[in-house]
Amino acid sequence: MNQSEPTPTPEPAPAPGTAAAPPRAPAAEAPRRPRLPATLLPAPEGLRRPEIFDPALKHFPRAFRAGEPTFDDPAARDAWHRARRTALDLVLAGVAGGRWADHLVLRGSVLLANWFGDAARDPGDLDLVVVPAAWAMDGPETSGLLADVARDAEAAARAHGGVAIDAAGAAVEGIWTYDRVPGRRMVLPWSAPGTPGGTVQLDLVFNEPLPERPEAVRLRPLGDGPGALVLGASPGLSLAWKLLWVVSDMHVQGKDIYDALLLAERTPPDFALVRAAFLAVPSSEGERLTPPGDWWISWLGDMEVEWEHFVREYPELAARTADYATRLRRVVAPLLAEADQPGDTPHRRWARWLAPLIDEARARAPRERVAALGELAAEGVSGLTAAVVILRELAGTEALPVRRTMEDVLAADERWATLRSRPHLRRFALRDLGEEPDD
Repeated sequence: MNQSEPTPTPEPAPAPGTAAAPPRAPAAEAPRRPRLPATLLPAPEGLRRPEIFDPALKHFPRAFRAGEPTFDDPAARDAWHRARRTALDLVLAGVAGGRWADHLVLRGSVLLANWFGDAARDPGDLDLVVVPAAWAMDGPETSGLLADVARDAEAAARAHGGVAIDAAGAAVEGIWTYDRVPGRRMVLPWSAPGTPGGTVQLDLVFNEPLPERPEAVRLRPLGDGPGALVLGASPGLSLAWKLLWVVSDMHVQGKDIYDALLLAERTPPDFALVRAAFLAVPSSEGERLTPPGDWWISWLGDMEVEWEHFVREYPELAARTADYATRLRRVVAPLLAEADQPGDTPHRRWARWLAPLIDEARARAPRERVAALGELAAEGVSGLTAAVVILRELAGTEALPVRRTMEDVLAADERWATLRSRPHLRRFALRDLGEEPDD
């Protein structure tokens, strides 16, 4: 990772009044690094940074990001982390003072550090949601976004002094290519006197609806930089997103479980807000559609949580995760109780969780409803179960036979062809609704 790379040619400054070009994606990688993300830049001289698996990059054969660096000298470690926190301060100051301030909503580790202090993970990157959700990643509305953010960060660093940020050295590539919502990752190199430099990683996602309005958050300085006033997610929404990722990610990350516990043990999860966050964005396997239950905890038991990476990056926090399953069960117990109330039928439990989707379907013209539910076909068995529940609710009676309703759904749209041809999969949807499938 310390091999030298060709130095990119600086971009000319844009003419006054013209839109800036976005930071260039790096040129084609040299043969020695053919399968690595372009944002995994070579480590600066004197810095050892492990490669850490990152599910946001799993469209790469080697889906790695730069992990937390290791130091033999505690003083050198503290100096480097202080400089990186200052670099984060400066990028945030650039965002707060730039023309995109009203369109970038902060979430993630910086907010947790602002709320929880030393109990939170040391922030290493910035997570931002682009609003409004209708703006496309490659649309005209977002033209120049990344270039402006990079240039504003560099200007903030120049005005402050000390840590420098190199906008021309930015590297950019796509994230979440196959899952969730589309995004871009940009890494900005920084340097500081007396310590190896590094990068600030910014992950920006597009087309993700916010279940509630963002709030103005006054950030205290993380390092020696300025504070900033930015738009940010609330603790409740931050927890809802963390629970979504813990439940739905194929590669559950220890950092998400740690953050979820930190948030939930102070602010219990709100059923309506968690539901809204889950239902906002389609999922590949339909996890968002399935009502909460003990399967959340058993899912974690069956999945391999990426604790090894968490312990490597945050050894000082590792001891706090030993009883994570017990603690997680305790903090989500009220949410699970609201999702599965005494006397509930399976249909009623699903209908309570899917209430926002039921309302959306009810707003459609009656002859459009069944076909519109074809959008759920991409979410497999859970999508079929959800479509049956929604159609029964629209009919105004739970007495509508499950099997007949399922036949109506499957016949209404060609997008259900896969499930029509695989009756063994339909058995799972029947069981979801308390029906015994035919042998």
